[in-house]
Amino acid sequence: MEIQPVKTLEKVLRPVVAPFIGHIMKAILTVGRLPKMAIIKFQQILRVMLQTRETSLKNYVLIGSYYVSKRLLLFLTLFLLVLIFFIFIRPPAIVNKWLNRVPVLQKDTPKLTSFSGNGKVVGTQKDSLYVGDLVDGKYAGKGKLFHSNGKPAYEGDFEKGQKSGNGSLYDENGTLQYKGAFAGDVFNGAGTQYDPQQKVQYIGEFQNGKYGGAGKLFAPSGDLLYEGLFNGGLYNGAGKLFSSGGIAQYEGEFAAGQYNGAGKLFDAKGLLIYEGGFKNGSYSGDGTEFYTNGLIKYKGQFLAGTYGGEGTAFDEKGVPRFKGTFQSGVLSGAGEAYDEPGKLVYKGDFKAGVYDGLGTLFDADGAPLLRSFFAGGQASLQSFLGLSSKKVEDLLGKPAEVTLQDASVMLAGEEAPQVASSETAAAGDVAVEPPAAGAGAADPASAAGVKLLLNYPAYQLSLLVEPSKGNPKEAVVTSLSIWGSKPLALLQPAIETVKKRGEPNDAGYIVMELAVGAGAGTYTNSYYKGDFIFTFTHFNKTKEAHLLQVSSTK
Repeated sequence: MEIQPVKTLEKVLRPVVAPFIGHIMKAILTVGRLPKMAIIKFQQILRVMLQTRETSLKNYVLIGSYYVSKRLLLFLTLFLLVLIFFIFIRPPAIVNKWLNRVPVLQKDTPKLTSFSGNGKVVGTQKDSLYVGDLVDGKYAGKGKLFHSNGKPAYEGDFEKGQKSGNGSLYDENGTLQYKGAFAGDVFNGAGTQYDPQQKVQYIGEFQNGKYGGAGKLFAPSGDLLYEGLFNGGLYNGAGKLFSSGGIAQYEGEFAAGQYNGAGKLFDAKGLLIYEGGFKNGSYSGDGTEFYTNGLIKYKGQFLAGTYGGEGTAFDEKGVPRFKGTFQSGVLSGAGEAYDEPGKLVYKGDFKAGVYDGLGTLFDADGAPLLRSFFAGGQASLQSFLGLSSKKVEDLLGKPAEVTLQDASVMLAGEEAPQVASSETAAAGDVAVEPPAAGAGAADPASAAGVKLLLNYPAYQLSLLVEPSKGNPKEAVVTSLSIWGSKPLALLQPAIETVKKRGEPNDAGYIVMELAVGAGAGTYTNSYYKGDFIFTFTHFNKTKEAHLLQVSSTK
């Protein structure tokens, strides 16, 4: 026979446990009915008290020296219970608002997303995140945000969960950082920004969290640094920039934080040093630079911070010294130079600030002193050699006199044989024409001995031209002479600085021959520089030359 332990155990224990189970079940059913039974009992007591007339002392309770109606006490108890229920257990929103009590809502819960009204939002650690108005679980209206350490982070207006309106922003230490308008969760509109020491750093307009519009920027010392327009956090538009102590540094237009447009620049003492155009922080365009005494230093065009274009430079006395085309801060191109009294001393071409190219020197009376080419600030008479007569006319104008002479004629001042034949041509008639065909003359190449002397008395200059070896129909300069005392007084010191033979002087001229007799009480000193010979003719016992001749060794 098979033994069944479970059934055997059930048969043994069931008679013992059954009575207890019945009592337990009865107790459970009774407990479940207790609230209902209590309500029924309370209703019966209330009905009896309300229906019973107060005709006996049994209906009263002695409290001190007074009898108080039990019915009144019942009403007071009911009233208190109602108050407790609506104040502490399930208060309506108006009661919470009246008692300045807010409901606590857990972050990221369905209850929060459906809540509208004044509430408190907490995190998982029950730390306060927000206290204020909510609409559908989002911050809206007046409210206050908190840092994780419990310090206030923001207090002000909200819209759709973002800072929007007026409010105050604080750092993690509770120090005020900003007070003013917000939009889209960032600074937008009028506001004031503070540094960590609670000093005003900026006051004015903001755009998308950055300085934008009119405003003032301050240094930690409290001194005003900038007042004007901003864009994207940078100076942009009309404004004033100040150095320490509130001294004006710049006033004018800005772009992307740099001087751009018309403006005024001042030195450390607040004295005006420049007024005009700017580009990317540097002088650019038309402008005027000033000395510290207030007089004009330069007036004209600037480029990348230096003189660039047409302009005039002045000395500290306000006298113009250079005028013309500037490049990289110095004259380069056509220009004029003046002496200290302001009289014109040079007019012509410049390069890197010195005479370079064709130009004219003037004497103290304003009369032309020397018309010449220049190189590195020094006269370069040899540059005339090899020029065509047409080019000479373009540079110097028509000569006052053109003399046609044979090969035996030499430049003025030279000892030469008697002139065999010569004739004077009309001014400007510089073409060298070969003899007519059939007249027994040779071809142009055979006329190489014909010379033309072009005289320019205004410059005390003569140019000897003759047919070019490469093109006999073209007359080119082969030598020149200067005979005026004023130009010679200017040229002689640069050339006739005696050095040992073979050693160049400061201007690069080297002695070739000295004190060579030239007849008729004259002597010559000759020097060379490169491929050119410079010969001075002197009268005996005089140091001043009365003639300078320049020719080529080629």
